[in-house]
Amino acid sequence: MLRVFLEFVKIGFIAFGGGWSIIGIIKDAVLSNNWLTPEQFKEILSISQMTPGPVMLNTATYVGLKMYGITGAILNSIAVLIAPITFTTLFFIVRDRLPKEFITALKFGVIFLISLTFISLLTNISSFYQILISIVAFLLFTKTKIDPIYVIFISGIIGFFLF
Repeated sequence: MLRVFLEFVKIGFIAFGGGWSIIGIIKDAVLSNNWLTPEQFKEILSISQMTPGPVMLNTATYVGLKMYGITGAILNSIAVLIAPITFTTLFFIVRDRLPKEFITALKFGVIFLISLTFISLLTNISSFYQILISIVAFLLFTKTKIDPIYVIFISGIIGFFLF
């Protein structure tokens, strides 16, 4: 349990830009250590997206819950929150002394990490229907005013019956 906790502390410290920029790193850590199967990780990621809150925190919590029950969920939640609390505190102390170029560099790093996550998630698509559901959901999110919860709920129902 300590090894999983420390891994999520480390992940929390490299999670610049929020949860979506770091999901690929969480996936690599969880799968390379054989803590979960790829199918279990996909399930956890799906649940993490549907529940309220940051996706990185939700994913870490569900990984802890799946592996060690409620104790693991609490410890993983704390693990990924240690770094943001530390960085936020330090940032507010030194924010006026940081050069603007530093902030710009962080933005490019975040874009790169989100792109890597997107590409790694694309490699898990295994059927035409998954591609179709993804495209339709994306279009509904971006081109309509339909509440995203309905799109997620309907996609989940369709996925349940197709897969």
